[in-house]
Amino acid sequence: MTQVSGAMSIGMALLSAFMFALTFVFVRIGVKSASTTTAWWLTLTINVVFLWGWSLLVYGWQFEQWWEWRYFFLSGIFAPLLGRLFQFQGMAKLGANITTPLTLTHPVISVALAILFLGEEVTKLGLLGALMVVLGSVVVGAQGGQRSSGSLQNVSRNYLLLPLVASLSYGISIVFRKIGIDIGSDAVTAAAVTCTSAWFFSTLYVLITGSTDEIRCNRREFGVFLLAGFFSSLGPVLLYTALQFGELVVIAPLAATTPLFVLLVSYVYIRADEIFTPQVIAGTLATVAGVVLVTTYGLA
Repeated sequence: MTQVSGAMSIGMALLSAFMFALTFVFVRIGVKSASTTTAWWLTLTINVVFLWGWSLLVYGWQFEQWWEWRYFFLSGIFAPLLGRLFQFQGMAKLGANITTPLTLTHPVISVALAILFLGEEVTKLGLLGALMVVLGSVVVGAQGGQRSSGSLQNVSRNYLLLPLVASLSYGISIVFRKIGIDIGSDAVTAAAVTCTSAWFFSTLYVLITGSTDEIRCNRREFGVFLLAGFFSSLGPVLLYTALQFGELVVIAPLAATTPLFVLLVSYVYIRADEIFTPQVIAGTLATVAGVVLVTTYGLA
């Protein structure tokens, strides 16, 4: 990896993290009055329409290459389908500042899988950084807020399983994405296939469970979810671009900088509904510090 490609991959990964942070904050605003199912299915629908429109406009008809997309299809089942489902449910129960850092323990899973199955190598400092990501996330998840309306004291700790399952889903998904992008495809089409996979199975889920009545929103909520869908469309495109130029053991932890962006954006827009304690902030910063270690010293 050259210095230019390395800098590009780092920049794209950080931009991707920022896009996902904006997504999560807008979803958090929307689910205050709309259902999680609405947020989940509607944002995926927006992803599919936006990304396929972008792909067809820029790259034209490519469906004869469908077999090259198999890993993107598999990745979409884990994320955004399962990852986003469990993450949005966690956000509705716990808030963005609790759910997001716990969900973003996924770099540890991705790094482990990259070492085991992709032959990538990581240094001791890189492993230390991965452990800091986990530690910071656990600290955040274990703390309650000062206000009873935003504290874990008033919700079941079992809800912490929601972001942890999301983390596992995201960790597996990004490995499939790396394998697929290395075979060869443009980042936009790769993101379109991934989101289409998630949309297909989410639609089946909604139809089979009879959850269609839950999908409803007013004009304001639709506007919020439209923004969430736009930013969550840009996120995977930027992530795939980063994966084209960088190693998974570096790119996956970089995606975990999202908590810092969520913390900053939610402080501006929804601070009254979120948990801001010294422990939450310290845990988030520890997570980001771990990401910096992995980025700087991760590659063996």
